[in-house]
Amino acid sequence: MSQDPGSIFGGLLAGCISDEYEKQERKVLAEGVLFLILGAVSSVATTYMLSLAGLLV
Repeated sequence: MSQDPGSIFGGLLAGCISDEYEKQERKVLAEGVLFLILGAVSSVATTYMLSLAGLLV
């Protein structure tokens, strides 16, 4: 009923190295960069607003 470990590992490896995974990885990378930039902009904007309000010394 169960497969040998070599065939299980081979199936997982084939799925991880497929072209579809590479396309998804690029999308995930682009989203990560976008969220990093959005977070940095939000942080700067929040710091600026708090300094205008006099809450940061």
